[in-house]
Amino acid sequence: MRTISYIMLSLVAILLPNISMAQSSQVKKAAQAVFSINTFKADGTPLATSHGVFIDGQGNAITQWTPLVGASKAVIVDASGKKYEIDGLIGANDLYDVCKLRVKGTTPKATIATVTSPEKSNLWLACYGIKNQRLLHSSVAKIETFSKPAEGNRAAKDYPFYILSLHAPDDIDFCPVINDNGEVVALIQKGVKGGTVNAIGALYPAEFEYQSLGTQSMLLAQSNIPTVLPDTYKDAQLALFLAAQHRKGEAYRATVEQFISAYPDKHDGYETRARLHLADKAFALADADMQKTISTAENKAEAHYAYSNIILDKELNFADIPYSDWSLDKALQEAKTAYEIDNAPIYMQQQAHVLFAQKKYDDAYNIYMQLQGTVIGGPENMLKAVLCKQASGASAEEIMTAMDSVIASCPHPLTYQSAKYVYMRGSMYQEQGQYRKAMLDYTLYEKLMVGTQLPSQFYYNRFICEREARAYQQALDDISKAIDMQPNTPLYYCERASLKLRLRMYDDAIADANRAIIINDKTAEAYAVLGAAQCNQGKKHEGLLNLEQARSLGYPHADELIKKYK
Repeated sequence: MRTISYIMLSLVAILLPNISMAQSSQVKKAAQAVFSINTFKADGTPLATSHGVFIDGQGNAITQWTPLVGASKAVIVDASGKKYEIDGLIGANDLYDVCKLRVKGTTPKATIATVTSPEKSNLWLACYGIKNQRLLHSSVAKIETFSKPAEGNRAAKDYPFYILSLHAPDDIDFCPVINDNGEVVALIQKGVKGGTVNAIGALYPAEFEYQSLGTQSMLLAQSNIPTVLPDTYKDAQLALFLAAQHRKGEAYRATVEQFISAYPDKHDGYETRARLHLADKAFALADADMQKTISTAENKAEAHYAYSNIILDKELNFADIPYSDWSLDKALQEAKTAYEIDNAPIYMQQQAHVLFAQKKYDDAYNIYMQLQGTVIGGPENMLKAVLCKQASGASAEEIMTAMDSVIASCPHPLTYQSAKYVYMRGSMYQEQGQYRKAMLDYTLYEKLMVGTQLPSQFYYNRFICEREARAYQQALDDISKAIDMQPNTPLYYCERASLKLRLRMYDDAIADANRAIIINDKTAEAYAVLGAAQCNQGKKHEGLLNLEQARSLGYPHADELIKKYK
């Protein structure tokens, strides 16, 4: 009997930490805020399951981040069996694997502890179960801390990371741990070992706030579930703009719908959705949204301008798909309507864009030139005038005079912001065979782009101009740089070999031609240069054989070379 009594007492001692000791009503109430979260891929395939806790009764909750990565849908079920849809993600941290989100509707509520629970203090693990909850006793074995760096106006802050004494059952990941006052202290994390469990302080994710800019928004973009919108219209506008860059497909569409629901009297959401319809070739739906934009917009001129842009984009990109309600004439009329409401230069510029699309180049040119005296005048606007000149068939001299005006309209001294116009002028000179002028523009472009690694194509283009301008040393330097950047491009070796042949550097020409053949043994020009160089060295037999090979591969001047060296 003594032995049996001893065994019973020993069992009680072992099980005592996990026996439901008397809990306060606050603890039991807070435990009702625990929930399960199940996430799914876009095709409905289950992705992951975890837990979390509602923190304010208004839909805000904290949970695990990993199950939401790559998820397109999530279903949250509270302790009473009620289901919730996620309204949006608020913040996340992948290092500590926590997330804050918001669901639609009111929820149970648990208060977050703002004071760290001391070592040896009592805690209660709220295990999830629908109408069958368990509260397991635990205590704080050890406390560590981690810091959140300063951010904006927020100072750096330390948060607790708990090691708890707990013989934990399975399936308790990210269930909440509650103190005797009914406050959520932490969320359980994986890593059960030797009767201890790790838990991240709940205050850390509870204090997450949505940020439109920075690494936080990029992290949230790893989930296909939309983020929440900021509380102010201006911030929501920014979030909508950034969503177009960070989110794709249904996640982006959900953000747009969210914006329209939050701001039904603003034009931004309807205009954005219209562009989505345009991409889907659903022109009637896009038109309906633009009509809604015009009716709801406070700035009617901006709405008509946006409508003109939508129509112009359709006529340029989907001209082969008829939609009777839209035409370039209508796009022009909408731009004129915008200008009648507000004489802003941008609305006049839109008229020029449409006129250019209508091939009314002289009319468009006149407007672009008129705009040079306004706030939107400058090199970009002047460049459009040059394009009008080109399209209308103006002489090369007239076009280049206009291109000079583009450079003249740039701020001086020139900076990297004007470099693209210099490069464009150089390209135009090269096309016209004015190689020395092109060479000078390319050199100026390189100077303006100092600190930027230019592509091999740039050095190849300048090489061509230098070669034709008989600046042979500069040409060799540039083609060599192109080769260093793209060492497996046969064309570059052929070009250098050809120039060295012209300079009677026969050994070097042969070496480059052979290198091109090693890379691609079907390179006709390489055999032609190789054969010509060998013939010039007196190796006519070998040279003529290589010239014959060049002819068999289709080199256009092979017959001429064979006749010359025979």
